[in-house]
Amino acid sequence: MQCEIILAGFPEVEVIRAKALVLPEPISFWGDVSSTDGRLLQHSPCNDRERLVGGSALFIRELRGSSSASSVLLELIYRRLAPAAIILDSPDAILALGAIVGREMGWPTPPILRLPACAQTVVPDGAKVVIAHTSISFSVDDS
Repeated sequence: MQCEIILAGFPEVEVIRAKALVLPEPISFWGDVSSTDGRLLQHSPCNDRERLVGGSALFIRELRGSSSASSVLLELIYRRLAPAAIILDSPDAILALGAIVGREMGWPTPPILRLPACAQTVVPDGAKVVIAHTSISFSVDDS
């Protein structure tokens, strides 16, 4: 699947390998993701507090905006608990701001990519995802 780079990660990595964390419901980083440990909070649409965004290929079909989302992402970046990549249906300037500030601080930041929601639906939660520049592929481990 082809995607669009909204914001390159820092430092740029040729290939990212991560487990897909697919969020089928709208989510806000402010209020649905813990900035201290990267857990999805109990009242998040996914309602699964054991899920961690850190290191995942985080597929978000719809964001619920909050101007504080950038600070939550920045905290996750600072604590090295950020997703390996964030894949959105459409660009989000507020979320990208957190990654831009993290990059300016010299901290490792995830790339933010655009992949239409309809294309995201084919990626199963938990799939092994490989992101190489603007290409996303995945595989499902049946074992």
